[in-house]
Amino acid sequence: MTGAKRSSRLYPCGLYTTLGVVACIGFAVAVWDLTLGGFYFRVLGVRISSWEVYKPFRIGMVAIVAAIAIRDRWAESTQTSWNAIDRWSRWIAGAVAIVSVAIAVHWGVFAAGGADAYGYVSQAALWAQGRLSAPDPLAMVASIVGPAAAPLGYQMSTVAGSMVPVYPPGLPLLMAIAIRVGGPSAAYLVVPLLGGLAVWLTYLLGLRIADARAGVVAAMLVAFTPIFMFQSLEPMSDVPATAWWLLAWVLVLSPGGASPFLAGLAVSAALLTRPNLVPLAALLVPIAAATAPRRRRAMLLAAGLIPGCIAVAALNAYWYGGPLRSGFGPLDAFYAWNHFFPNLRRDWNWMIELDASVILLAAAAPWMIRDKTTAAAILTFFAALIGCYAFYLVYDDWPFFRFLLPGLPLMIALAAAVIVRILSWLPLSWRGAVVFLLCTLVPIEGVLTADRHTVFDIQRGEHRYVAVGEAIGARLPANAVVLSVIQSGSVRMYGQRPTVRWDRLEPERLDATLDGLRAAGYAPYLLLESWEDSLFRARFTGTRALREADRAPVIEYYGPISVRVLRLDDEVHCGERRVLPRAVPAP
Repeated sequence: MTGAKRSSRLYPCGLYTTLGVVACIGFAVAVWDLTLGGFYFRVLGVRISSWEVYKPFRIGMVAIVAAIAIRDRWAESTQTSWNAIDRWSRWIAGAVAIVSVAIAVHWGVFAAGGADAYGYVSQAALWAQGRLSAPDPLAMVASIVGPAAAPLGYQMSTVAGSMVPVYPPGLPLLMAIAIRVGGPSAAYLVVPLLGGLAVWLTYLLGLRIADARAGVVAAMLVAFTPIFMFQSLEPMSDVPATAWWLLAWVLVLSPGGASPFLAGLAVSAALLTRPNLVPLAALLVPIAAATAPRRRRAMLLAAGLIPGCIAVAALNAYWYGGPLRSGFGPLDAFYAWNHFFPNLRRDWNWMIELDASVILLAAAAPWMIRDKTTAAAILTFFAALIGCYAFYLVYDDWPFFRFLLPGLPLMIALAAAVIVRILSWLPLSWRGAVVFLLCTLVPIEGVLTADRHTVFDIQRGEHRYVAVGEAIGARLPANAVVLSVIQSGSVRMYGQRPTVRWDRLEPERLDATLDGLRAAGYAPYLLLESWEDSLFRARFTGTRALREADRAPVIEYYGPISVRVLRLDDEVHCGERRVLPRAVPAP
């Protein structure tokens, strides 16, 4: 009898080991094929080859899932992988958060170009210097260029000779702290670090509303959702706003006496980052008041909200002349009733396209998880978030799905709780294997989807701002002024030359503006990215400047987006032409 028992346990142990070896070989071959392109050789006349990654990977996945299931079938209930996930959940979630930070740092953008990145990073430099506005380098010719003197991310101040940011101060304030601690490059680490924090907070949220397994699944799904990965690579406010709202939810669900006040402070930070989401703050009050002492917790949450609201109102009054004004202009320029259905259609299509459809499972949460009140509150929060942008401008590009990012981790946490609840109905021996399968295949699909959308190529394209700006600083004369739109900020940062936005110049005034700049001692140049060329020609048809723009460029940049810098002068310019090489990844 003793021998029969021993043999019955030796057999699955041997099978488990064999399957483990097969899995290791399969994954090793898949890695070899992926990195080295495969192999081919003959042994005793038998051809052995592997070229396609998915075949050995599929073998490895089948083997390891079977191995986990067999091991759990023969293990004590407390030693199964299902319970191991619970024990090791903090370490797993922490590792996922670190991987998220590593991805963002390795493939992230370390350049301040365009409107958003330049607007945030340059404003951070102002905060680091203790300044609320920037001097206008073209103040002496303000009557000639007017509001076109302000680059993207800025507008002319009511105080003569200065410009003010149009973007909220939440992210720039954090970047300013990073600059003071680690220098200018440290500003670009803020978003990756907050991305890692958001992944960790998603785990804590899953832990609060369900259990540790739901937290692990939620953290894994968030970290590898394509839109989250994409936004964690850019110095923009979407991931920071997401992190602050997540922190507020985790704190408001915590039992500590000071947690409602800290949650209110987190919402203050979220509003400093995205003031237009202020209606969402009211939805946290019932959650805070759901636990005794109800009135005290609600009042503490409200007290934490006050600093953020006061700061936003005070800065709006200083920068734009009124506490309810913003740098983006009047609301009717951005919101319209007829935007509702087009925006909903796009959000739905992007959700499917970007592998975020798992959030649909969250709709079942109020009936499947223990904390039904929190589940209903999160669903209401997400619906309100959609409402904040439902009447906003209609965009056709998938990156604008980022507007819903502050609510996606909340919905994914609910979906993860539902998934774990469904898995609890399976036999214990299969639960850990299915979780492993889910937490492996879904991230892989997320990475592949992100790669199809060229998420990991963004660094190459954005580096043109640095390359062109530095070339302008080295090549153009000190009295140069550059007409530009998308690079109107980066030329100032990296080239140390003033810029004029040609999209803010009236077509009939272009030639007169250029003549005025020349009379004031400036040498005007024109910077056009490849996609801007047709826009410039259509806007300034028939102008003398357009004829001058057909001359050979003094600087050319070849990359994912090509750039030309041309001299606008009545005299024929025959200077040396400078060609910049194709972009290389930023360090």
